Amino acid sequence: MGLIKWDKTGHLDNLSHIQREMSELFDFLSSTPQAEGYTNVEYPPIIVSTNEENVFVRAELPGIKVSDLDVRVVNDILTIKGERKFTLDTAKVTYLRRERDYGTFARSLVLPEKVDAEKVTASYKNGVLTVRLPKAPESKPKQVIIKKS
Repeated sequence: MGLIKWDKTGHLDNLSHIQREMSELFDFLSSTPQAEGYTNVEYPPIIVSTNEENVFVRAELPGIKVSDLDVRVVNDILTIKGERKFTLDTAKVTYLRRERDYGTFARSLVLPEKVDAEKVTASYKNGVLTVRLPKAPESKPKQVIIKKS
């Protein structure tokens, strides 16, 4: 068995071609125009936590009015919908940078445990929506008492 000659016109060109194609693909994916709204990241950003009695979901929604929010629980799926409305300044303004998106958004998440949808409460303070979802009785741990035989 002999040595295979590894020359630039052969195998290395193929590898360079693959690398170039992958680079172009990543460039395309990262530069694809995004629709208006929150398409680059999940919005709103959330924190989900739990204790023995409840599941808590906190969502950051600065600048949004409570009247522009809709929170629903259906089949252990929490959905937060809303709209951040664009308010025009009374003076003519030229924006140099505008990083806050405007428009409608919706985010749904499957809850980590069964909840009692009838007892769900929500509060909104300082731009943070807090949803308290009481766990359903069947999802709470139950201690089994062992009887002596």
